Amino acid sequence: PMRKNGMGVISVCFLIVVAVGKTILTKAAFSQAEFSFPVLLTGMSCALTNVAIGISWLLGFGECRLPNKSHLFSFAVLTVLTALSMCFQNTALDLLSIALQQTLRATLPVFVIVFETLMLGVFHSGELYLCLVPLVVGPMLSVSGSLQEDFTDVGFVAMVIGVALAGLKVVYLGQIVNRFKGDMDMISFLFWLDLFILPILALWALLNEEYSAVADWKQKTNWVAWALLVVVSLMGGLRAYTINLTVKYSSALTKTTADVFTQGLTIYASLYIFQTTATPGLHSGIILTIAGFAIYAGLKYKEMYMKANGECGEDEEGVPFLEGGAKIRRVTSTSGLADGARILA
Repeated sequence: PMRKNGMGVISVCFLIVVAVGKTILTKAAFSQAEFSFPVLLTGMSCALTNVAIGISWLLGFGECRLPNKSHLFSFAVLTVLTALSMCFQNTALDLLSIALQQTLRATLPVFVIVFETLMLGVFHSGELYLCLVPLVVGPMLSVSGSLQEDFTDVGFVAMVIGVALAGLKVVYLGQIVNRFKGDMDMISFLFWLDLFILPILALWALLNEEYSAVADWKQKTNWVAWALLVVVSLMGGLRAYTINLTVKYSSALTKTTADVFTQGLTIYASLYIFQTTATPGLHSGIILTIAGFAIYAGLKYKEMYMKANGECGEDEEGVPFLEGGAKIRRVTSTSGLADGARILA
């Protein structure tokens, strides 16, 4: 037990460092290294993560497991949702301040609950719906309190679309995740997900004219800029691994608390590092959003705890969801607070 507690502390600290560091360094790649090619950077992350996974397999750490053919449609839907969500959110990170982008990202629970209600007919307690109010009002205050250089209409729209797609993916993943547990471990799942994402990103980068634009990248002879891109790319897959470690060695409550802390630390560290002007409106929106996020996380944990202890019965009901009216179990899906890993990005 003592060893597991020690691993739990280490895994949580590792998760926070990687999660905060990835967001900060990604923004640095866009602004300081002037690599304003979000789709290409997303593709680099997928490619380098798979190279690292492949090397680990060759060295005998784990083994490659193939997805089941009968689950390929579900995997394809998840791949498309992941690719679109990642690219839209990275595009927003390029165009918005981290503080605003992360505040908008914290609205994920709003979309999750909306999609659960509309698609699955899942209803929650009144207090859970009530805590969504600060998650809507807070980002509105942050937008109104952001200066012109920290906000663009395109970045705002891209972030809203990206978070909405992430919410849809969380709901969908909650219905299909058990299908993959017997097929693949987390590393194999991440490998095949990244591999299937790459063709989508390659086409998107072509349509976005990033291939031609990157030829004129000012820092292409700067080895420091390239090192930054490699580190950022590898941290995408590393974050998925740290989430897996945290879930393995820590409690759900610890993981939930770490998510809230990470969100706040990322926002306020970015204000200092990138010298973002924090107006009263921006501060008010950030505080209100983080408070709503924390309340939601706590209520969601309470709901999951009660369900695990049999205080909330599962409603076994057939609901058509994306796969030709297949019957699924209607339960409350995961909160998706750890969005940023490939699975929840």
